[in-house]
Amino acid sequence: MDGLIFQIVIFLILFAVGWGFGRHIEQKHLRELDEKEKQFAHIRIDTNRFVETSATGQLVSSNVVISHDYFKYVIANIQNFFGGRLTSYESVVERARREAMIRLKQEAHAMGANHIMGVRLNTTELGMQGGMVEVFAYGTAIIKHH
Repeated sequence: MDGLIFQIVIFLILFAVGWGFGRHIEQKHLRELDEKEKQFAHIRIDTNRFVETSATGQLVSSNVVISHDYFKYVIANIQNFFGGRLTSYESVVERARREAMIRLKQEAHAMGANHIMGVRLNTTELGMQGGMVEVFAYGTAIIKHH
């Protein structure tokens, strides 16, 4: 019996440490996303496919894969068992989407564009147990000629 209690205590300690590190990494990533979104806020995103004839367009794309931490995995399995929204996964998908859009804007910025048209996103769950999410973003960076 003492061995079982010891194993449970060790599991809970490791679980808490893992949750703490996972939360710290997620919060750090969210702060970085906020900073980068402000930095590239001047680049407009548009789902419209039509462009002006005086502009040159070039394909830009980005691909992001983010995995969840073990704590989110356990919470998601519990939520999945009872049904409803998997809020622990929603934050992972949201972070991946934001990161993909920032990278798309970075690529457009590097070529001198300030507008991306025809933006599309594709989200895929990777891994046998849904441990990772991939977001692929693409569009046409518009470079206006003066």
